[in-house]
Amino acid sequence: MKKLAIVSALLATLAGVNVAQAYQAEVNVGYESTDFDDADGNADAISLSGKYYLAPVNTRSAPLAEAAFLDKASSIALGYTNLDSDGLEADSLGLSGEYYIPNSQFYVSGALNRTDADGDKGNGFAVEAGYLPMAGLLLAVGIADMEESLDPLLFAKYGTLTSVSSALSAGEDTALTLRAKYVYKVGANDVNLESNIVAGDETAYRVAADLYLDPTLSIGASFADSTFDDSDSIFGVRAQKFVTPTIAVGGSYTTTDGADSFGLNLTSRF
Repeated sequence: MKKLAIVSALLATLAGVNVAQAYQAEVNVGYESTDFDDADGNADAISLSGKYYLAPVNTRSAPLAEAAFLDKASSIALGYTNLDSDGLEADSLGLSGEYYIPNSQFYVSGALNRTDADGDKGNGFAVEAGYLPMAGLLLAVGIADMEESLDPLLFAKYGTLTSVSSALSAGEDTALTLRAKYVYKVGANDVNLESNIVAGDETAYRVAADLYLDPTLSIGASFADSTFDDSDSIFGVRAQKFVTPTIAVGGSYTTTDGADSFGLNLTSRF
């Protein structure tokens, strides 16, 4: 009986650990300041978003930042961004969803957003279809309308300089979007590779890579540019650390000719 009690207690403890490692929602808060060399002021962006997963996300032993992607976790998200540049304000509100079709290798996503720039209102949208040919790899194609509105969820992820470059490249056309993401293991570490293309009036592209030094800590770099005449390349570095399994802090630095951005973000999961 004593042995049975010990085994039962051990199983209960292990079950508790598994439950603690899973999460079903997360909240992200971010701030970014952009300084322009040829202007007296700067641009400040504040972002807030929440995401709910349709089923609990199992973190396993994979990088905590990539848990939802590797678990193919379907979700819905709501985001808000306020961009203030020398007294000119723009508020963006967006709703998005991702769905991994059960028992298949297919994926779909969609987003709606609305931006109010000092009383000038505009709407935007994006739809996407993807395929996962192997574990950890997603290839997706879609269309997006970026002429009158910025997606606050993507704005918070990519930052001011890259987001504005993509919107300008799309222009008045409904842009074609191409995206790839691949998370794989190299030796004892995990690597995340991403690429994005927005093709409209012009074409903007971005590539990024993150190295996970352990499941809680990553460092990364990005490069972006466009086909605009006299377009300047955008370089970025970033890092994120999960100080607990459910709380992460991160920072980023982005630079291009004439502008520098510094960003901070906080993530909480439950």
